[in-house]
Amino acid sequence: MFIKEVNITGFRSYREATIVDHFSPKHNVIVGRNGSGKSNFFFAIQFVLSDEFSHLRLEQRQGLLHEGTGPRVMSAKVEIVFDNTDNRIPSEANEVRLVRQIGAKKDQYFLDGKTITRSDVVNLMESAGFSRSNQYYIVKQGKINELATSPDSYRLKLLREIAGTRVYDERKDESLQILRDTEGKREKIEGLLKYIEDRLKTLEEEKEELKEYQKWDKMKRSLEYTMYDHELRDTRKKLDKLAEQREEISSKQSQCAGELVVAQNTVNRVTAQQRKLDARFKGLKEERETLSAEQTERFQRKTQLELDIKDLKEEVVRERTGRDNAENDLDQLKSDISEKEERLGEVVPRYNNLQQEESKTLTDLRIREQRCKELYAKQGHKDQFRNEEERDKWLNKEIRFFERQLGETRDQIDGLARELATEEASDNDAKSKAVEMQQAIQENTKKMDDCSAAHSKLKKEREEMNAHRQDLYRQEQTAQQNINAVNEELYQNDCRIRELSSKPLMKGYDSVHRVLDHFRNNNDDGRHNAVLDGYHGCMIENFTCDNIYFQAVEVTAGNRLFYHVVATDRIATKLLKEINNQRLPGEVNFMPLNRISERERRYPENPDVRPMIQVIKYEPEMANVMRQVYGRTLIVRNMETGTKLAKAENIDCVTLEGDQIGRRGTLTGGYQDVKRSRLELQQHRLQMEEQKAELNEKLAEIRRQLTQVEGRVQAKTTEYNELDAQLNQAKFTHQQITERKRDEAQRINQNARNREPKKAQLLQLESRLREIEARKENYQKQLNTPLLSQLSAEEQDEVAAIQTEIKELKKKLDRVTKERATLEVEKNKLDNQLQTNLLRKRESLQAKIQDITIEEKRHTLETQQSELQTVNQRLNEIGKRLAEVEEDCTEYDEEKEKLMRELEDVQEQQKDLETQVSEFSKQSDAIVTKQSILLAKREESMKKVRELGSLPADAFDKFQNLSLKQLGKKLNECLNELKKYENVNKKALDQFVSASEQKEDLTKRKDEQDRNHKAIMDLINVLDHRKYEAIQLTFKQVSKNFEDVFKKLVPDGHARLIMQTGDG
Repeated sequence: MFIKEVNITGFRSYREATIVDHFSPKHNVIVGRNGSGKSNFFFAIQFVLSDEFSHLRLEQRQGLLHEGTGPRVMSAKVEIVFDNTDNRIPSEANEVRLVRQIGAKKDQYFLDGKTITRSDVVNLMESAGFSRSNQYYIVKQGKINELATSPDSYRLKLLREIAGTRVYDERKDESLQILRDTEGKREKIEGLLKYIEDRLKTLEEEKEELKEYQKWDKMKRSLEYTMYDHELRDTRKKLDKLAEQREEISSKQSQCAGELVVAQNTVNRVTAQQRKLDARFKGLKEERETLSAEQTERFQRKTQLELDIKDLKEEVVRERTGRDNAENDLDQLKSDISEKEERLGEVVPRYNNLQQEESKTLTDLRIREQRCKELYAKQGHKDQFRNEEERDKWLNKEIRFFERQLGETRDQIDGLARELATEEASDNDAKSKAVEMQQAIQENTKKMDDCSAAHSKLKKEREEMNAHRQDLYRQEQTAQQNINAVNEELYQNDCRIRELSSKPLMKGYDSVHRVLDHFRNNNDDGRHNAVLDGYHGCMIENFTCDNIYFQAVEVTAGNRLFYHVVATDRIATKLLKEINNQRLPGEVNFMPLNRISERERRYPENPDVRPMIQVIKYEPEMANVMRQVYGRTLIVRNMETGTKLAKAENIDCVTLEGDQIGRRGTLTGGYQDVKRSRLELQQHRLQMEEQKAELNEKLAEIRRQLTQVEGRVQAKTTEYNELDAQLNQAKFTHQQITERKRDEAQRINQNARNREPKKAQLLQLESRLREIEARKENYQKQLNTPLLSQLSAEEQDEVAAIQTEIKELKKKLDRVTKERATLEVEKNKLDNQLQTNLLRKRESLQAKIQDITIEEKRHTLETQQSELQTVNQRLNEIGKRLAEVEEDCTEYDEEKEKLMRELEDVQEQQKDLETQVSEFSKQSDAIVTKQSILLAKREESMKKVRELGSLPADAFDKFQNLSLKQLGKKLNECLNELKKYENVNKKALDQFVSASEQKEDLTKRKDEQDRNHKAIMDLINVLDHRKYEAIQLTFKQVSKNFEDVFKKLVPDGHARLIMQTGDG
């Protein structure tokens, strides 16, 4: 071990921190100019290690502080770092730091950063070899010179100091002082022995007279002992009998108390069941009213639906019959129309041919007649025109006129043809549109059927969902009522706990929870998380145990059951600060886990004992709290076992009934009302909390399902409304398409009617065109012909031929006209029948068949039938549920009546048991009174026995066979004999015995003092011998070192030290 580093701050000339390190484990030399701080450096080391600076006054400490310019130094510190690789200092570290720091009012030592005392430093240095008896481990400046120039006596003294003989001298002085005290005690003991021997001689003379007295006195005391012993035995028998009676009464009382507890529990159970039944009946009653109202409403709806369905069925049947009849009529009508159209198809071509033939014949007739007229007019051209040129001019004029008429007629024919073609195309377009519309009507009808079916299905699903939602509403209401009932029971339970607990504690409990609520409501930024997470509730909330231990656990903890357990004392401080800030009332006690440290105890192994800490269940983090409260208590079977263990093991004990035995002998107990157990109420509260949690979870699940069902109902309602809109749109579209189809049919018929006059006009124009062309052709033929007053033979033949043709044509015209007229009448009749009757009737029948009203009614009928089915299904469910509710209500009435009878019986039993317990208490009190009297008598007898003093050996059984009367007779005889020795020194024997005992004791003490005197003398001799050996050993070492140093200083010289003895 050596000094490795020295750190100096504020010490004498060292103002700033100065570090001196890299010391050699062998020799180190400090060099420097005067005033550089060499001496102060060594003073700093002495300041830490030497005793010279151990007790410093204020002015001495001030003198060690640095004084100079600048701010004043308030403290000085010196740190010495030892290399401890050889473990010379008892520490596991390889480096030990020892610091001393002083100020105006402080003087402290630190070892490796920890505060230690001065005595600890001294002990540490002595263990490392720095002995206080040998202070030359620090050799000061000038000490060597002093040794060289000092006289021999001083050097011998110094040698003794180096050898450490002061310890031996001090111990020798102490031994001599003890020797002087021992000799003084020996002299006193010898004086006392001489006095006692003289006193024993005097007492020996009185001893003979005293022996006779003692004989009768022993007999008297033996008789008195025997009489007292009889009284004690009689008293013990009576006490045992009373104890048996009390045990029997206590057993009966315990049995009654147990039955009373059972009765009270039964009352509580029945009351709780009544509350639950009331809550359940309340829900059932409301459910029954709701179901009855819904049943009435459903019955009304069912009646309305049945009536509507009946009407709809009749209408559907009627309309379906009408549609079937219309379909039959339409088939017949289609047959008639087909027949008429077929006949009309035959008539119209013939009629058109005849009309054309009639027109052609008529035109031919007119052409022939016109030709005939022209030929007759040709005879008068001679008179009309002067020459051929004038005639040709007129003919050309007429030809041009005919040409214009021909152009106009052709234009009219083309226009009519175009109009007829356009109307034909329009008819074809209208017919194709009618086909498309018919297809659209069919598609729209199918769409309406699909929408109606989906509409009915959605309505049914929505009704089912609404029924399910109503069930969920009822379940939610029932769950909420159950939660309210549990909350009410929790409130009643908390009220009972408050009644059994201290009001200040309960107010403090409320204050703490109000502060926690305040922190919780103002914890948006999370600044109170540590407090909220670090609060673990009251102690009663942090453990559980079996019911059999409730009484023992509760009386052991007392009011500590409502101490608040927190993680740290800082949390407790914050809670208290906030309670004071809000000026909240109550008593608050905290148990911070970081401040409680309780070691585990070893408990006795005894079948009648069980440590209380082992019967409670708690979380591991609560171990210290539970050990502090319950770790020092044992649960014992009875008071006797508890009394023995409390005294033997120095530990508190408690019985299962709550009787406490303190380790200092205090007994606490008495009757404990087991009906008023806060732990039982807390256990019931935990059960209610669990039930409440389950009910809340169930309620949350119901509400979750209700939210989902409402979402689905809303979705179905939206889908239902969308389908309803689609159905209405489809109906509107069907109506529009039907009307457009009807308009197209009317347009086709109108076009057909409009084409007939145009065809006739076209035929006339074509006939006229032929006539004009014929006239034009005749006029062209007359051009450039000779102007004659008479017809030529050819022309006359032509006239004759024309006359013949005219006659034939007239005959043909009459025939054709008659045929055409006949066909026209038939055609018009057929056309009139078709257009004005059959086709309109067909349209009417088709409209009736295609009418969607019956489909709507059919869909409405299906929807209402589905709704009726749903209503019937719901009515069945309601009927079943009402039957169940009625059955539950009947069960409730029966159960309530049963509970009332049970409650009355239990209450009557409870009164009887309370009466019995009260009677047993009175009997027990009477027995206790008798026991107290007998115990007092027993104590008095025992006191008399103790006052008898020591008894002869035969006193215990010599007179046991005698009766009390015989004992009294013998006692009187002894008393008479003892009267003879009234003046005898009755204490002579005691004094003799006492003096003998004192003599024996003093003799032992004298022997002990002799042994001590011898031991002290031996110790002094040993100390002298060890002192001599130490001096010799030190002298030899110093002499050797002296020779070695002298040889180095004077190489050719030789020197040695010689110790002179007292002989010269």
